[in-house]
Order: sequence, then structure tokens, then C-alpha cells
Amino acid sequence: MSRTRRRDATILLPVYRANPDYLRLTLDSVIRVAETQGNTEVILFNDCSPDDSQSIIDEYADRYPRIIRKMKSEHNLGVGNARTEMCKVAHGRYILSFDQDDIMLPFDLGGVIGMMDRNPQYGASYSPKFLFDENGLTGEVHGGAPSEFNAFFTPKVNINAMVIRAEVLAEHEWFKPVPDCAINDDVFLMIRLAADTEFHFDEANPRVLYRIHKKQNSLLFHHEDQLPFRWMAEYMTKQQPELYRRILANKPPRLTPENRRWVLGMMGAAVFLNQDKPDLVLPIVVKACELNPDDYGAWEHRLLVLGIVDRHDDFMNLFKFAVEKFKGQSPTKEMQLICALGTYYRVTNRKIPDSIWDRYEKLQKEYGRPPKIVLDNLPEKRKRIEARTK
Repeated sequence: MSRTRRRDATILLPVYRANPDYLRLTLDSVIRVAETQGNTEVILFNDCSPDDSQSIIDEYADRYPRIIRKMKSEHNLGVGNARTEMCKVAHGRYILSFDQDDIMLPFDLGGVIGMMDRNPQYGASYSPKFLFDENGLTGEVHGGAPSEFNAFFTPKVNINAMVIRAEVLAEHEWFKPVPDCAINDDVFLMIRLAADTEFHFDEANPRVLYRIHKKQNSLLFHHEDQLPFRWMAEYMTKQQPELYRRILANKPPRLTPENRRWVLGMMGAAVFLNQDKPDLVLPIVVKACELNPDDYGAWEHRLLVLGIVDRHDDFMNLFKFAVEKFKGQSPTKEMQLICALGTYYRVTNRKIPDSIWDRYEKLQKEYGRPPKIVLDNLPEKRKRIEARTK
């Protein structure tokens, strides 16, 4: 954008029907990061919340006037449109979006910004998030290594505390919402970014504790079917219909630095949208593995297609090859391959060999092992420690 950016970063925080206790913990964690990283602002957007959220917003804005800016809508816009309105007035060169009930870990935001300033090829940087509820950590960790094949339908990236270049967001229409869907504007943005943006994945430095509770939007508006994700994949295929037709005919163009994300992402979308036609998509996913042999997403879906047609020997041989190929690279990659095996065994009523199941559980524990920054910032953990010391 042509507007001069007067801040290094802007943290967006839309507020609607917030639990007061959760919101205060969230704000404390966000302010902690903003204060330590210097030239950062926080925008709090009251999306016409029918409760007392505004009083908490006013309280924090009065307490941190140099950091917090307030916005308020006279009618409910929805989270995607609310984020977009904040983006349009943000002063930061980089934008971070955050949810009203999560905990931002005290990560090195300034270090991430410095890294991105030195590496202009990255449009965004993200990390894993650790899930927790009233009992503490759940053992789940979301966010994995990016996959060009998965990018247009099931991106493994994590939007929470993702550091995104402001000009990249503007070029991709901000947080444009999915029609008839109260959530998934963030997933839709990640899919659009993936067409021409390189993601930086900071696996070793988590930034988010993601709260699981009964009133969170992702549960209230959860879709059991794949309709929102089908719509997003179809949206991408409509951007380049001739390329999509070529891929359905298994005649993709030669890869170039300019088209590789579109070609590989479109191949993944074709497999996803035509998963009920295994004979059509199997040659496509085989070709994807040839074009980009280091993309674990292509191997994962090649296994899934072989599972659909129940070619057991081919499946097991490919599984052993793929696991060996990706072993040691990243726990998430190997886990995705084992999940494909689990899906196959569940569908065909076969029993997963104990040795493979043991390997999966070991990987889960390895990836889900919380670092000190996670344990130190668990609200429930702090409460238990305080209770024991009284």
C-alpha cells in the first residue's frame, strides 16, 4: 500500500461475545508481547457485541493508550469483515491476527520481523499452536510444515499470531469471508496466499496457546461436511479454469518458478474435488509426486487414493517407501502418512500393525511435548502453583 507504515506491527483482535476472564488473559498476553517488542500497536474491534465487552476494551485502552486503538461497529460484521476493517486502518508493516480467548506466548516478535525484513521471499511466518482446556494441555498441536499440494484445500498453516506482510494482505483482499460461513475466513486467506506466497514455518518456537471451550466459534459454527472447503477449492480452480482442465486431463504444464504453486496446488484441489473418482485422480497424484517428490502432502494423498481402490500391496509398499523418505524430517510429515494408513485400515476393517501404531504414538508425544514457554504460560498451571503456595 502507498500509505506510510508508522509501526512495525499491528495485532488485530476482534471482540464478540467474549468471556470476560478469557478476554482479560488474552489482552494481558498480547500487551506483554506488544510492550516488549517496542513499535507495535493493538487494535481492539468491538463487533457490536451484546455484552459488557466494551467496558473491558475501554479499561485496557485507558491503561495502554500508546499501544491500543479502539474500533466499534454499529452492527455485527462477522470476524472476517471485522479483521478486514482493522487491516485497512492498521499502521503496522506486518499484521498479526489473534482470537479473543487464546493466550499469546511471549515470543520474539521483533526477531521474526527482523528475519522477514532480511528474507523478502517470505510473505508470512507462522508456528505451531498448543491446545488446552480447563484441565490443561490436551496433547494436540496444530500447524505443520507447509505443503504446496495441500495448499488449496487443507493448508496445514496456523493463522494465530501469523506475522503477515501488510502489503501482501492488501494484495489478497484481506480477510475476505467465505459465503454463508461464519468462520474459515482465515483458512480462505491462507489458500489465496498460497498461490503466490512462500510461508516460513517456525516449528521450534510456538506462539500460541489455543483454548478449547464450549462457546468458541470453531465449535459453534463447526461444519461436519466439507462444503466450505469444497467451495474454497472450487474458488481457486475458477481462477485458472484452463489450467484446471489440463490437470484433469493429466497434462500439467512444465513447472516454472512462476507457476509451480498454482500447478501443484491445483493438482491437489483436483484430487480433493474428485476424490470419488479414484481412476481419474490416481494418475494426477502420481504425477504430483514426480513433479515435487519432497512434498509430503502429495504422498499422503497418493496413499489415500490407493486406499480407496484397496490396492493393498501397492499401498503398503508405497507407505514403507514414503515413511522412510520423510523419517526424521518433521514429526508432522510422518504423522500425516501414518494417518493415511489409519484411514485405510479403518475403511477396510483391517488392523493397524502394533509396530506402526507405536511409532505414531511416539511421534505424537515427540511433537506434542510442550517446551518451557508453553508450560510457563498455562493459566491453569499458574493457578495450581499459586494454590499450593498459599
